[in-house]
Amino acid sequence: MKDIKKTIIILVLIILFSSITVCSALTDEQNRIIEEKHDFYTDEFIFEYNDHNTTKYEGDSGLKGAYAKNRDDGLTYYLPVENVRSIAYITEGSFKLSEHIDVKHSLIVENRSYDCIMLEMYKKDGSEIPKLDIKDSRLTNEQKSYFDDYDTQRADYLQQQQQYALEDIEDSYSRSSSHKDKRSKYSYYYSPRGGYGVIYNP
Repeated sequence: MKDIKKTIIILVLIILFSSITVCSALTDEQNRIIEEKHDFYTDEFIFEYNDHNTTKYEGDSGLKGAYAKNRDDGLTYYLPVENVRSIAYITEGSFKLSEHIDVKHSLIVENRSYDCIMLEMYKKDGSEIPKLDIKDSRLTNEQKSYFDDYDTQRADYLQQQQQYALEDIEDSYSRSSSHKDKRSKYSYYYSPRGGYGVIYNP
C-alpha cells in the first residue's frame, strides 16, 4: 500500500514538473515574439475619439488610441495614446512616415478590430523613439507641446495616483483590521487530558 502511494506521488510530481517546463517554454516563445522588431510603415491612421472616429488627427483631448495597417506585414496595429503622440512628434504632426521605423508589438489577438498592439518604436539607427506618456516626468518642452494641455493632464494624473495610493492604504488597513478581529475572536486550545478545540472570545 505504501509503495502504491509513493508511486502515485512520484507520478504527480513528474506531471507537475512537465507542465511547468511546457509553460515556461511557451512563455519564452511569447517573450521572443514580443521582443522581435518589425518594419512599420503606413500613412493611413484611424483616430478613435470618445464620440467619433476620424482619419484626421484632432489632438489628444478625448483620444482613446489609433489604428494603422502596416504595409510591411499587413497587420492592423492598435496604437495607445502615448504612441500616437510619439508618431505626431517624429512626423511633426503630419503622420507621414518618411521611412520605415522598427516596432515591437504584442502577441496576435483574436476577434478584435486590430491584430496586435504597438508596444515600442525605434529609429533605423536602433535608438528608441520616446513614448510621450503623461507618466514620464522627463519630457522636453518640445515633446510636451504634443499634448493639448500638458500641465492640466499631468496634474490630473498625479492627483489620480495620490487617490490610488490612498485607496491602497485604506484597503491594506481594512484587511489588517479584519484579520486582527478574526484572530481576537478565536483561539485554539490543547490539553493532554481534555483533547483540543476552538474557543470563541466575543
